[in-house]
Amino acid sequence: MKFYYLSIIILLTVSCSNELAEKPHAGGTPIGIGEISTRADGTPTWVWLQNDQLTATVNGLTAVYTRTGSGGWTCGNTGFTKEALGTVAANDIALTFGTQALITDQTSPESYRLADYMTGNGSLDFLTIDGTLSHRYTDLVIEITEGNGWTEGQFASTMADASELTVNVSNPAGRVSACHNAATFRAIIPPANLPKGTGVSLATLTLGSGSGTPASLKGQTATITYNNTNNEADLEGKRLTLTASLDISLDVTITVTGITIADFYYQPVGSTFTPD
Repeated sequence: MKFYYLSIIILLTVSCSNELAEKPHAGGTPIGIGEISTRADGTPTWVWLQNDQLTATVNGLTAVYTRTGSGGWTCGNTGFTKEALGTVAANDIALTFGTQALITDQTSPESYRLADYMTGNGSLDFLTIDGTLSHRYTDLVIEITEGNGWTEGQFASTMADASELTVNVSNPAGRVSACHNAATFRAIIPPANLPKGTGVSLATLTLGSGSGTPASLKGQTATITYNNTNNEADLEGKRLTLTASLDISLDVTITVTGITIADFYYQPVGSTFTPD
């Protein structure tokens, strides 16, 4: 009978070790990651990707968890144990994801994803952390639509060949290079850094020099203007989608024809994913 109980204890110990952490913890019981959700109404949930990092802070201790290819998490702080944490009040664990500082180069899906700064709180459910994250910045989406003068397929090839779209930011002044997919450009920007006013310059579109772009348009630029009279609080955690029509005449200034403000929600982009 003693052997029977000992076998159960050993099995439970091995099971918990594999589920809670993939990195050995010395001198204590490791804390794992449980359910971490994001706030997005009626939309698909956030998908964690390999190498995503989630930071947890409580009772003066901080640990950075890294998502593994097998869907688990490794903890970067072997001292982040149940014994070291002591008593943890409900929702007392501070959680963060992404980079708080403005990322000026978001041309890759990875850097665009990292620009999605999220914060939230979690609770300790026995040996795992469960919590919720909220988006703090604005997901700016600029969709260029086909205007007048293009022949069949010409607009699509020109957009695919586009060199870059840079977004103007303020406080302090600068530029952010957006992530590009066909005729859609994306950048995640703190609301305080978005240009404000009526008819203000938002972005500059630079066309490419490849075979997909008409010779007369190669390397040409156009400025996109828009109106932004929103309060910062109105844009926090929102997706700001702007639509701008581009004629083949390539007017020096392109005026935004439509603006929508909606919740941040999960969408696939290229070979990776956009923030939830």
